[in-house]
Amino acid sequence: MKSKVLFCTAILSLMITGAAFAKEEHPNKHAEKKTGLENALERGKKNETAREAIRRAMERKQGKHDDKKWTNEQRATADLKELEITFGGTDSIDRVTQAMALPLAGTHGSTITWVSSAPSVISNDGQTVIRPSAGQGDAVVTLTATVSYGDVSQTKTFTLTVKQQNSEAGRVAADKAALAITFGGTDTASSVTQPLSLPLSGANGSTITWVSSNASMISNDGKTVNRPTTGQGDVVITLTATITYGSVSDTKSFSLTVKSLFTNAQKVAADKALLTITFRGTDTASSVTQPLTLPLSGPNGSTITWVSSNASVISNDGKTVQRPSVGSGDASVVLTAILTNGSSSDVKTFTLTVKQQLTGVQRVAADKAALAIVYGGTDTASSITQALTLPIAGVNGSSVTWISGNPSVVSNDGKTVNRPAAGQGDITVVLNAIISAGGYSDAKSFTVTVKQQLTEAQRVAADKAALAIAFGTSDSASSVRSNIGLPVSGPNGSNVVWISSNTAVISNSGVVTRPAAASGDTAVIMTAVITSGGYAETKAFVLTVKQLP
Repeated sequence: MKSKVLFCTAILSLMITGAAFAKEEHPNKHAEKKTGLENALERGKKNETAREAIRRAMERKQGKHDDKKWTNEQRATADLKELEITFGGTDSIDRVTQAMALPLAGTHGSTITWVSSAPSVISNDGQTVIRPSAGQGDAVVTLTATVSYGDVSQTKTFTLTVKQQNSEAGRVAADKAALAITFGGTDTASSVTQPLSLPLSGANGSTITWVSSNASMISNDGKTVNRPTTGQGDVVITLTATITYGSVSDTKSFSLTVKSLFTNAQKVAADKALLTITFRGTDTASSVTQPLTLPLSGPNGSTITWVSSNASVISNDGKTVQRPSVGSGDASVVLTAILTNGSSSDVKTFTLTVKQQLTGVQRVAADKAALAIVYGGTDTASSITQALTLPIAGVNGSSVTWISGNPSVVSNDGKTVNRPAAGQGDITVVLNAIISAGGYSDAKSFTVTVKQQLTEAQRVAADKAALAIAFGTSDSASSVRSNIGLPVSGPNGSNVVWISSNTAVISNSGVVTRPAAASGDTAVIMTAVITSGGYAETKAFVLTVKQLP
């Protein structure tokens, strides 16, 4: 099978990863060659958004370079060491079935060229992969990368195995082995209560048709499930899938049990078994201090009403909890749930202990023990990069005030965090909390480290590492059926521009147009250009868009 990805000119130029060495004049300029960013700017003519992002990067940081003053050989060696191929789907170096992304520049400014030992199998640019026919055996291909910086060139070889195409029988067998039904909710093959999802094609291109042994209960497409009426009992139904590729077909059967509808009494019993009270915070049945959430209906349709044995302590709806005063002791309350469905009903009781109120000293001590800072994102006490949430009241009613040891870095309310500039180093700040209740006070200190800002290069590297495509439900890189989400900025502030190798299938904004039925799946490389200041890197994602059924 021929798996070919049509790269636009912009992609070829944008497979770069960084170019921050302009101040130390690149040796290639003596040979009237351009830097990676300049090449990207020149070649990226078909995507003005990408051109503008790269142009801004060049203008803002013109003249900046790596402070290490690396030699040409060091840069070429570093890029050679980092060089990797990006494979599509589940492909690997030992199992190639589709196009791959080959970097054209290194993070340290080297240019990279590629030569295939068998261009009729893998093209020099990696965009075309032609798998051997079934029975011919796998093909071994060597890709040789030449990494050049100035007058220094080094090579690195990759030995890849291109898998032969499956025979028609092999495709059918593989798709049969992988075939499965997707059940709704908590359903299983032994307990079907709602519609099914039945695949209409296999990963290897087979078409799949379905036949139900009882279409009045489960339709042939699985979208309609009519459960037996109460008293009829469960019904076993066989769904038979016919998997076809070319002239070869095979079948696979699934035995499913469709559950009969519950009687009213069964609905009540099921809802009773599932019924629970939702407590707030750290409360439990043996320690209630705040309002409760009491369900008013069960998942099987029963209605639920509640009665409190002491409505002055816990109201019937659970929304009001009046704790006994200090010294009067805890209070025991029984909540009774009455479950009703049709003419059937049952009760379930819950015995709760409502804790007496705390003294001022106890409130302060308890709230001090529970007090914690809420950090944003992935921040921790040892790595602060954004605003904090500082509680101003404890769960037991204490008031909390905060004092920052360095309000110019972290404000007293935690809402403002000013990170040190890059190169200044991290700053440690002590936040002091004063907890007060009933004339009593105590203090608790938190030591946090505010991280210095990232350099432009670090921002780009961090955002590149974190960058991912958002896929639709059940989709993945190897199986795209719906539009994809493409981030336009990184968590550290980098800008991200996307380039599709085949905009007829996936647009630069992530809109997916699936290939027509029987035309075959299509591989598309989405290349992200990540820029900040004068630094730019790219990251390639190889996606497979599934043909229409």
